[in-house]
Amino acid sequence: MTSRARLVLALVVTTLAASVPAAAASAAPTTSTSTTSTPTTSLPMTSTPGAGAIVAPVVDRLLLADAVARSKWVTHSAIDDPARERAVIDAAVAGASPATADRVRAVVRDQIEASKTVQRGLFAGWRAAPWTAPRADTDLSSTRRRISDLTTDIVARVVGHDPRDPACLADVASATLRTVAERALTPLQTVASVQAERSLCAL
Repeated sequence: MTSRARLVLALVVTTLAASVPAAAASAAPTTSTSTTSTPTTSLPMTSTPGAGAIVAPVVDRLLLADAVARSKWVTHSAIDDPARERAVIDAAVAGASPATADRVRAVVRDQIEASKTVQRGLFAGWRAAPWTAPRADTDLSSTRRRISDLTTDIVARVVGHDPRDPACLADVASATLRTVAERALTPLQTVASVQAERSLCAL
């Protein structure tokens, strides 16, 4: 494993582990004091895809932050857009069940914040090197439709896995490590992707 891979793995595990409440930790299998071994059946491991399956649409959504940043830079728009952010979250939660509403809200909020992390990083780079900044506006209509579709996909996958699954952290860390390498994510995108994932195993 390369030094970069170790760094990504440590970053993912540390960030996600810090987000997991004690209740999730207590769901891990416990060692029996009995002289006979009885397999645990409290958390079925094969009924739904692992949490790592959520990483792909999370990264796909995050990579669209570049186009959003370019448009906002050219049009002098603010990175923060509370009204739009609230509308995106409300729309996602509206389609969730009462039992999953809090999870959906947290995960979608993390997608938005991670996107803004990338946008702020790009803005900082363009301020430092103005000759690299975009000059032509881009039509965001198709990009926003794609963001909406990916958000729907992410939500569907979030409600399809149990965040108490003791394999959750390992699934997400492994999928992230693989995705960083395969898609050659920049350091900024890597940090933001971990930020986007921090609620996947937390609620």
